[in-house]
Amino acid sequence: MTLNTPLTSMLGIDLPIIGAPMFLVSYEDLTTAVSKAGGLGMFPLPNYRTVGELERALRNIRSRTQCPIGVNIHLSGRFEWKEQLRVCLDYGVRLFISSLGDPGLILKQVHSRGGFVFADVISGRHALSAKEKGVDGLVAVAAGAGGHAGDTPTMVLVPYLRALTGLPVLAAGGVSTGRQLAAALTLGACGAVVGTRLVASREARATEAYKQAILDAGPDDIVCTDRITGTPANWLSQSAARFDKHPELGSKKWQDLWSAGKSVAQAQEIHSAGRIVKEMADECIDILTGMTGVMAP
Repeated sequence: MTLNTPLTSMLGIDLPIIGAPMFLVSYEDLTTAVSKAGGLGMFPLPNYRTVGELERALRNIRSRTQCPIGVNIHLSGRFEWKEQLRVCLDYGVRLFISSLGDPGLILKQVHSRGGFVFADVISGRHALSAKEKGVDGLVAVAAGAGGHAGDTPTMVLVPYLRALTGLPVLAAGGVSTGRQLAAALTLGACGAVVGTRLVASREARATEAYKQAILDAGPDDIVCTDRITGTPANWLSQSAARFDKHPELGSKKWQDLWSAGKSVAQAQEIHSAGRIVKEMADECIDILTGMTGVMAP
């Protein structure tokens, strides 16, 4: 079972489904499961406090799969990104999604090892800046995405950025089902970043309370506020109400601060990540195939 898009051709994967690199949620188990199911599993580098921990995590993943994987790299200077990059390249990381810094800093090294760099963006201005730096693609972080997000809906942001830049665009925000994936592809996206739905997976390292809160929530239970981090972000309201500001880096209190997007509406049960990815792909194919019936003979 495959869905062919510019993303799948670029990365050598079967399905245009990216497991979102979620802080304190996406670790080795989730990354491995998504990649083995045909998508691209990812994790954020800040999940590992030291380069040694990162290398052990990558060694663990590579002992379980040789499928392509990706990471979210922070280039603001707060983390040891140069050493992190070196280790990731040594273990064959294929996709780097950059945030909080200049993606141009890593392009030469990543490209020399056959990898690709996408940039998180929320606006046309950010997209044009990233294109000028030479990135290979964009992640359109739209309204309703979990965590930090923009205020433009996916339905508008994806085709806008695609037309504005001509670069491959990943849809991020509101994609939890195959039907929504099909919609993203018809908007011109080369794939989708799936986060909220995968929080409620067996492999996610979210607390059971967090997973249950995802299942219990509806779209109206998501609140967007800049009160906690200083930047607009989407949170489960019951969690956000407990915080006036974000915890210190390394604090266990982060486990009680639950980001989530509006697509909690489509998260009904906890399943394995592999099942979630495969069911999304099956439904997407059914929807796209069935659309031929809309055309008049």
